[in-house]
Amino acid sequence: MRAWIPGLDNMTCILVCFPGAPRPSEEAIRRELALDAALGCRIAELCASAQKPPSLNTVFRTLASEDIPDLPPGGGLDCKATVIAEVYSQICQVSEECGEKGQDGAGKSNPTHLGSALDMEA
Repeated sequence: MRAWIPGLDNMTCILVCFPGAPRPSEEAIRRELALDAALGCRIAELCASAQKPPSLNTVFRTLASEDIPDLPPGGGLDCKATVIAEVYSQICQVSEECGEKGQDGAGKSNPTHLGSALDMEA
């Protein structure tokens, strides 16, 4: 017998899409992609400037303290949490791979390909 734990119920979300709903404009899509790329570049800068990679929580707090233009109204940085986590994960994965491949004589890793994690489709 399993005990019921509050807050861990299964939840269902139903999305209703109407045929006459407005479509995003080309300009809105372009601005969204530009914002994602700018966030990716900023995350790469934060990770590259630190001696050891900052935690995702630290990256998110740092971004939250900055004035980032074109964030979605009503949601702000929280709407971009998935993008931030994906870019951060890619950067950490690349830096781990570079660390394994780029060991120098002193045992220090040489991550040199951090920017390659940000090859985003435009």
